[in-house]
Amino acid sequence: MIPALAIFLLAAVTDNLDGRIARRQGETNFGKFMDPLADKLLIGTALICLALFKHLEGGLIPMWMVIVIMGREVLVTVLRIIFVAKYGQFVSASQWGKYKMTSQLIVIGIGLGLLAFQGVLNPAFILQTHGPIYFMMLLPLLLTVASGLEFLISNRKFLSALIHLTNYDPRTGA
Repeated sequence: MIPALAIFLLAAVTDNLDGRIARRQGETNFGKFMDPLADKLLIGTALICLALFKHLEGGLIPMWMVIVIMGREVLVTVLRIIFVAKYGQFVSASQWGKYKMTSQLIVIGIGLGLLAFQGVLNPAFILQTHGPIYFMMLLPLLLTVASGLEFLISNRKFLSALIHLTNYDPRTGA
């Protein structure tokens, strides 16, 4: 587990540095799209590993958590792609989306840290189906749902235009 923790932390740190460099030198539309996609792959892979953790029948987190979190990511990504394709405008991540991502990185990092050092800590406590990793994941889960709802509400005119197949100009909001 120590190599998994090291790889995850390295990916999280380089993602943070990449974001700082991009903000300083100017973000590109390609970067605005690819950075969140890379984040989703990193988080999704880690969540699936936690859900399929081999020492437990049900994993360290239930698969429904993974489905809710990754379902939100797929929905938002698909809507962003449609928004770019139809209107040529990119919808950036909101503050809620940044809170969500930060909480996911922190909780997964702590969870992997607990697993990496479970021998020093208390393995019986850490490796429970409803143990600390499960309860820590409730915060990112809540923020994931909240940020998904915020995305849908913030883009309701665009979504309404898509559903009703009407015209919508994102520059004017009409």
